[in-house]
Amino acid sequence: MQMEFGWTADGAAWADAPGHAAHGQVRMGPRGLVQLLQTRLGLTRPAVDQAVRIAQYMQLIHQHLGSASEPEAFWPSRSFPVDPWSTARQLLRWRDAAVEAGWNPPGTDRPLPPRLAALRDVEAAVVVGMPGTTGIAGRPATLSPSSADDLVELLSLLEELERTGGTWPLGITQVTAQEDPSALPGLWPRLFAALARSGVVVQAPSAAQPTPGPHLEVVVCQDEWTAADVAARYLAASHAAARAPAAPDPAAPAAHSPEAPGGASLTLLAGADTTILDQALRRRGLPAAGAVAPSTARAHHQVLGLYLDVATAPVDVHQLAALLDLRVLPGADRDAEPIGLVPAAARRLLLRALTQEPGVGGPAWRRALGELEERLAAADADLRPSAEKALTAAQEIHRLVTDPLPADRLQPPAVAARLDWLSQRLQAVSRGDGDLLASLTQVRTLQAVLGMLDPATLLSRRTLQLIIDACGGSGRSPLAGAQVAPWKVTTRPAQVAAAGGTVLWWAPEGGETPTAVQWDQAEREALRSGGAHLIDPEQLAGLHVDAALRGLRTAGQVIAVLPGRRLEKSPPPSGLLAHLESARRQDGPSGAHRRSPESLITGGTWALGGVELPVRVPGLVRAEPPEHLHRQFATGVHLLPQRLSFTAAQTLVGCPLHWLLEHALGVRTADVAALPTGDRMIGTLVHAVVEQLVQQRWDDGVGGAPLRPPTDEEITSVFDRLVPQFASELDLPGHAAQRADVHDRTVRSLRTLFAGTARAGLRITGTEVRFSHPLTLPLAGGARTIEFVGSRDLDLRDASGRPTVIDLKWSRSRTRYVDLYETGDAVQLASYAWALDQAESLAEPAQVGYFLLHAGEFVAADRELDPRRRTPMDVRDSWERLTRSVTTALDQIAEGTAVAGCRSLLDGANLPLDAPYSKRRRALEGARAAARSEGLVAVDSYCATSEYAQLCGMTGDFR
Repeated sequence: MQMEFGWTADGAAWADAPGHAAHGQVRMGPRGLVQLLQTRLGLTRPAVDQAVRIAQYMQLIHQHLGSASEPEAFWPSRSFPVDPWSTARQLLRWRDAAVEAGWNPPGTDRPLPPRLAALRDVEAAVVVGMPGTTGIAGRPATLSPSSADDLVELLSLLEELERTGGTWPLGITQVTAQEDPSALPGLWPRLFAALARSGVVVQAPSAAQPTPGPHLEVVVCQDEWTAADVAARYLAASHAAARAPAAPDPAAPAAHSPEAPGGASLTLLAGADTTILDQALRRRGLPAAGAVAPSTARAHHQVLGLYLDVATAPVDVHQLAALLDLRVLPGADRDAEPIGLVPAAARRLLLRALTQEPGVGGPAWRRALGELEERLAAADADLRPSAEKALTAAQEIHRLVTDPLPADRLQPPAVAARLDWLSQRLQAVSRGDGDLLASLTQVRTLQAVLGMLDPATLLSRRTLQLIIDACGGSGRSPLAGAQVAPWKVTTRPAQVAAAGGTVLWWAPEGGETPTAVQWDQAEREALRSGGAHLIDPEQLAGLHVDAALRGLRTAGQVIAVLPGRRLEKSPPPSGLLAHLESARRQDGPSGAHRRSPESLITGGTWALGGVELPVRVPGLVRAEPPEHLHRQFATGVHLLPQRLSFTAAQTLVGCPLHWLLEHALGVRTADVAALPTGDRMIGTLVHAVVEQLVQQRWDDGVGGAPLRPPTDEEITSVFDRLVPQFASELDLPGHAAQRADVHDRTVRSLRTLFAGTARAGLRITGTEVRFSHPLTLPLAGGARTIEFVGSRDLDLRDASGRPTVIDLKWSRSRTRYVDLYETGDAVQLASYAWALDQAESLAEPAQVGYFLLHAGEFVAADRELDPRRRTPMDVRDSWERLTRSVTTALDQIAEGTAVAGCRSLLDGANLPLDAPYSKRRRALEGARAAARSEGLVAVDSYCATSEYAQLCGMTGDFR
């Protein structure tokens, strides 16, 4: 075997070898050569995750500090207790660098610089070997080998064979080095010398002959999308020119590489991720490069972190919803639902519970678990396994969130125990999928790492996240799918073999040389005295730069396309590109110059690097809002409801199109995106606090709650108990001020609520009282009876038994509900009074009112509740106007018309879609007055902030 060795050749394509690739010829870098020799000499071993090695080294540091007579003398002794994982990881990196350099630590009697002394202290307990094996003198292995240890072992075996006169066929006849072996760092000069003594011909590079640099063109763009168009156009033009028919030349040799115009090779050098470039190529029907770097920010790498986030206190319901909604595999066929980490049956019920109560352990959450248990009990034999899986998953999630791990005292056994179900579930659904297997491997690696740590170790949340990141490694991007292309694609300048052709350099940027471990002068002297072979950092960087320039100089032409900004920031400048530009400037003013994308177009022709492409400027297209404010469809009798709540009725009157989409057609926001937050969440919480206070103070003897108001301590106790169930977001870090404000307002407000009702002699006789009554609507197509359903917040009775209904509102507006009450448009109160009348056939309608929880004020006609002497609301008139408005809207839908209410309101007032609130408010006031005069009701239904806004032209391109 003949080998070409290059310090930067790892990962190079076999077909890109100089000359022509052939059998028995290989191109390798340091990693490839070591692996080949390990195979030849029988030294191969299983791969070891770096996280495992860090955990092993962390334990070695623990042991050293535990046995040292003066632990404070250990150089990183103060850093290790604060961040043990990062400290161990950094020390291990330095240790591997020193081993690869050839350092043998001296005895403890020799003084060393503090950093090297710390490495020597830990190294005294190191026995390199795979877990479960033994080293010299039968000592058990304590540290799995790294690539540096592999190199040491390989060199030791070769030198031992030489000392003992033994031989072993290496299968290598010649190594042609691109760099002088003696100029390489660490143990590499010794390895090449040992190969030469073993019969391998090691050929050093000959003196480099000066070669002219390539012709250089640089296109500087403002952003990545513009740069992608420039690069894609060049590739499209080159491809079209190469495919153009030409007269055959019998004397021309057969082409063996991708071609540019004129038969020269074309290479795409990706200096950065090609995601945006690939989109531009696909738009032109060209193959994607797929050069997207691996990253830990991949979907399958987020499963473990998300799962442990949910398992750690305080529970974030938004993270919990994301975990429940996580889909890990596509369905078995095109129409099948994607497979989730949590089975679909459990996912739907638990997410629905979270949309009702954004917390865990509350009534809605318990009802979801109970329904799963009922389904299992009633399941047939063939459906029982799936029902069991759904219930098991729900119970596991319930255990995670109701008994979360303490965020500041995470112990390895407790964390590892939480991972058992996740590991089993991933294994059950993986079906051989590579990404899911990577997630499963990450979970098992984390379990192995946690098993190596002292069970009494207390891990911070940050340390645990560092361990998770280390266990996962880097994942392949789903966009990294390279396609067969008529040009070569490479990501490293050193691997370019253009043979005088063209190199299209996409997004050249800095960082061409890796960052080496830096040693100070005293450390370098100590390392050299211990047998290390060190070269200057400049020499090490020179190995990479020289290799990159050798590759680029094989091109006759280099076209560099520079994105002005990538990922919202300017990329660092490329030193290689600066070197090429400097070299070309020495050839005169025409040697190198930078151009803008606009300068590439002359008339109707786009030209760059000797290729041309016809282009045209498309006409400007403007998106206009839909002309019609309604949607027409076939007769919609089948869309009429069987039951209607007040919320649905309000939506129907305010915006029939919104009601049609959400309620009749079921076009709704996904549960994971509909979790209550902000005022809606707080309102749900305070409603639950009121209900719980009434229930725990209920007196069957008087048929309701006592008139004595609850104390502040009672309110606080119920509030603290219900926050995790109804508003767990308030317990998250960073929400302490908001939680305190909500608590203080709740205590003050509920003190006013209960004291006010007691002063008025009103006894609370029910909370969240559900009702369902038949309602007959005189539709144009004939009378239709539906069920009108809902629940009243508070039912109250005075001493004579006269009922009152109070609706609780958590609203920051003090005037909205006052205005609705005084104008008779508080149709929600009217619907509650109607429902109570239907249940009890009252001689007079019930008194109604609002209680504003945020402000702690009543809005009612009862002067004991509200001293502002308000006129009692005519609830029967309001109810009749509401039913007439509902009837009108349903008649339109039955005829096949659904009006966009919010846009109709704006257009009726000649207001633009983005009119300010003050003008919209005046328009609504006018519409409500007009509706009252017609015996109807107008409802505020401005939906520009809702999920339905784009469907009626309120947002998006129409704004």
